[in-house]
Amino acid sequence: MTITIEELRSIEPGLRWEPCQREVTEEFLRRKALAGEADEEALHTVAYEAHRILGRCVPPMEPAGSGTGLVVGYVQSGKTLSFTTLTALARDNGYGLVILIAGTIDNLKSQSQERLKQDLGVSPDNPGQPWVLIDNPARDNSEFEALRGLLQRWRSPALSPRKKKTILVTVLKQHQRLANLVECLSALSAILQGIPCLVIDDEADQASLNNFAAKNQKTRQNALSANYREVLNLKAVLPHHTYLQYTATPQAPLLIGLTDILSPDFAETLTPGRGYTGGQTLFQPGAPYAKVIPDAEAVATAASHPAAPPSLVSALKVYLLGACAHALAEQNSNRSMMVHPSQQTAPHTQYIAWLTQLIGEWRSRLPVRALRDALMAEFTDAHVDLQRTVGEALPSLSDLFTKMDEVLHIVRVREVNSTGKGAAAIRWGDNEYWILVGGQKLDRGYTVKGLTVTYMPRPLGVGNADNIQQRARFYGYKASYLGYCRVYVRQDVKTAFEGYVEHESFIRSELESSRGQPLKEWRRRFILADRLQPTRRSVMGIKLDEVTTAEWLFPGAAHVGKPAVAHNRIVFDRFLQHLRTRYVELAAHEVDPERYLDKRANSSRNKLFEAVSVADVCAHLIDEMQFGTVEDATERMAISVALGRLLAGAPDATCDVFLVGDMVEQGRSLTKRGTINQVFSGKSPNTSDRANLKYCGDRELRSDNRVTVHLRKFHFLISKVPPQSGDASSDVPWFAIHLPDELKRRILLQAAA
Repeated sequence: MTITIEELRSIEPGLRWEPCQREVTEEFLRRKALAGEADEEALHTVAYEAHRILGRCVPPMEPAGSGTGLVVGYVQSGKTLSFTTLTALARDNGYGLVILIAGTIDNLKSQSQERLKQDLGVSPDNPGQPWVLIDNPARDNSEFEALRGLLQRWRSPALSPRKKKTILVTVLKQHQRLANLVECLSALSAILQGIPCLVIDDEADQASLNNFAAKNQKTRQNALSANYREVLNLKAVLPHHTYLQYTATPQAPLLIGLTDILSPDFAETLTPGRGYTGGQTLFQPGAPYAKVIPDAEAVATAASHPAAPPSLVSALKVYLLGACAHALAEQNSNRSMMVHPSQQTAPHTQYIAWLTQLIGEWRSRLPVRALRDALMAEFTDAHVDLQRTVGEALPSLSDLFTKMDEVLHIVRVREVNSTGKGAAAIRWGDNEYWILVGGQKLDRGYTVKGLTVTYMPRPLGVGNADNIQQRARFYGYKASYLGYCRVYVRQDVKTAFEGYVEHESFIRSELESSRGQPLKEWRRRFILADRLQPTRRSVMGIKLDEVTTAEWLFPGAAHVGKPAVAHNRIVFDRFLQHLRTRYVELAAHEVDPERYLDKRANSSRNKLFEAVSVADVCAHLIDEMQFGTVEDATERMAISVALGRLLAGAPDATCDVFLVGDMVEQGRSLTKRGTINQVFSGKSPNTSDRANLKYCGDRELRSDNRVTVHLRKFHFLISKVPPQSGDASSDVPWFAIHLPDELKRRILLQAAA
């Protein structure tokens, strides 16, 4: 599990510096391996990625400096393990202060804090440990004096490095708590000089960014939301630090203004361990795990449904059979169901009533043989459903029912909210089987142990993709019991999760291809399903243009008189030479006389190259072309994105390339805006009677199931005098691309400055 210098030096582009793995990290990884939390291969990956992240940070040997990094994982994939490993590695490399900004509510902060203590072995009774934990320091509490003394140790030349403990500061992501920390550090600013610091902002996209960013652009003001203001103050008071934004949904940090202090300088992605189950599994086309809640049942109330909605009953049956299988196997772990009907607390009471009524009724029927047999028959559909995914390992329905009485007596239905009884922490060790009913608290950052069945009738809402993805508490390390997992959602929510899979994959591939490069230089681009926006508009400082890649895409402007024309002539000539040396040039009307119909007598015939590599088209044509307008450059980028996604799944994909009119110049007029009038030649004559048709029309020169490329040349009638060869308005290269329906994508692109 030790990361070698050779491994670090092989990273391209290179790191700012090379962290060294010493005893603290070694012991940390050893304890993780002994606890069985991950195998050696997974821990090696975690350690390697921690080195890569730390190596992008401000080097500890430099006297001062600041930076901002973005670390992107998957929902419920182990981001906490990453930053605890990073913390151990920071200790080994001389970082004196690690600040964890964790959770917008106390229970989420406590969850992260306890995990940090557990992972690092922080104990209040072990004076020999390399850590001291300071929680929510303020000038008027004892934590401030402890912080002062510990920082003074770092300044003392009389102490060996082993006696200088790394200070772990945990603070709630709330403006007053952050302000208290800033006040403490400001009072200790002289001591802070020369002490390297990491600031880890867990779920950094949630409440740390400026909610007035978009409004400020319109009003030309500089309003700051409270948390954002204090995060800026925190960065300002730390002379040597790197601020690391940890999140599974990076859309917001990527879309704040590039001049924003929190705009990341670099990004790193995290690799999930084996056994991780995410959207690519649960929401792949045809997957049996995602179920649709009918709209009428999704809005069910006591008035409309005196009894529980049928889909909720089905979900509960599947969950209980899974719990029975767990009981039969005598496993010492949890199996849970999550019901997430609304952010509002009022509907939770109704769902709790439905669930408890069902559980009570079924429990009462079990002692009576005839009623028990009838009840077991009612579970047949659920058993059949589980057989599809569990297979032969699923016990028979009669065997499962031997544990039903036990499970129904043990299972607890609990409300989980931020107030009242629902605010109490779940004591997971008290009980094996839980059904949790809640709202916002079951969103981002909350971990439901042993979650198998999720019932979420909550609507799509405003359609911010990052918020929707953060509802996915049903992702995680579930490979060992995946067959028992189900997700019940509305149809539009299911569609959103399905679309998010590609959206997420594309973002990660873009960040990985930009690794080690200044992230501010990366032009933001996203693939996103209809009805969704990447994040809340209030924080966005980057304007996005939208292009839908469907049917025909082509540059609209003529670029007459611009340098792009001369450049593109060279690109076209080279590409044509490439085609003619590698592929066979055919007469299109001879390849398919009916489809590519052309009986014209006085027109140059269309030529065709079949099965041309899409990768060749991208490399030798699309990527090389220049455009004189922002609109056309944006369209070209959208084409590149669409073709890039095609190649990601099918590297050997091919297309058809047509030379329209055998590249003989065709005359066109221009609009007042300089765009081309009537790009495509239509049918000749314009008739629906195929028997009388002499030419099928340019738009018919395409394939239905693969990409089609048109190449041609124009001369433009910008005066009454026809242009001469060599004029700026003649010999203008032009192309169009047709994408089949399966490549239709909605693409959002960072607008040109």
